[in-house]
Amino acid sequence: MAVQFAVLASGSRGNATFLGGGGAGLLIDLGLTQKGMAERLRAAGAGWDRVGAALLTHTHSDHVEPAALAELARRGVSLHCHSGHRAVLAGCAGFQELERAGRVRPYDDEPFLTATGARVEPIRLAHDGGPTYGFHIEIRESNRGPATRIGYLADTGCWTASMVDRLVDVDLLAVEFNHDVELQRTADRPARLIRRNLGDRGHLSNDQAGELVRAVVERSRPGRPRDVVLLHLSEQCNTPELALEAARAAAGPERHLHAARQAEPHPCLRVEAATRTPQRSARPSIARRKSPRTTHSPFIAGLLFDHERPTEPTPVEIA
Repeated sequence: MAVQFAVLASGSRGNATFLGGGGAGLLIDLGLTQKGMAERLRAAGAGWDRVGAALLTHTHSDHVEPAALAELARRGVSLHCHSGHRAVLAGCAGFQELERAGRVRPYDDEPFLTATGARVEPIRLAHDGGPTYGFHIEIRESNRGPATRIGYLADTGCWTASMVDRLVDVDLLAVEFNHDVELQRTADRPARLIRRNLGDRGHLSNDQAGELVRAVVERSRPGRPRDVVLLHLSEQCNTPELALEAARAAAGPERHLHAARQAEPHPCLRVEAATRTPQRSARPSIARRKSPRTTHSPFIAGLLFDHERPTEPTPVEIA
């Protein structure tokens, strides 16, 4: 089965990704306005009418936009969010409407099925936005058909062996390549922000993300993952060229690499399920810690983006 994987926006000014199978599709994060989401979905060959469920990684304002929540409520689309997200979202009118309609589906650390039938295994990440999760997602055309497997890690300050364990043999791996360490250290920005981004609850550097990709590739069967998507590149402390260079050194020449963009949908891929039962490597996983990270952003729509936040966790303010 081929699954559409379309990054609608990725970066400090908004994040959203669309996964489309044979039926209704799944949105990961809602960091665009209703209009912006509609435009990006249309550019990716989809639309709001193809969205059957939404999945939230965390509550920083570049990942959840009140207007997008209101659109979910208007269309009767279910929102899968962590139970720890509810306190932050409770003041948003769109979330309140979803609650009243019974459309809020809380998840915890256990696997669950979305309203579209996708199987999701949450992966707890290290980030200062409250409970933050990545996902191992499996989408099947039928009960007997092979599953298309997607690994998605957007915001995390470090990675562990257990994260790698959950990403082995995915068909597509999407990982944050946020910053170049030297560009981060020398950036014209507050020292507290630099420390935060380089810390273990900030964002992955190119080198750290490359090590994560290498660990997944080494433990996966030959040819998996076929595609590697680089997420959440800092517009001030990174470049696509630097991120792709680090990814290429880690992933090897046989994989397709894609640097996601902020200003337009990219990439838009058809992800094919593996045709054989995955044969996992017996090679033990090795935890690899992080060094520095990156990214900053301005105020947009009166909300402070996560990259501007202090080191201690601070809930996003939603009007």
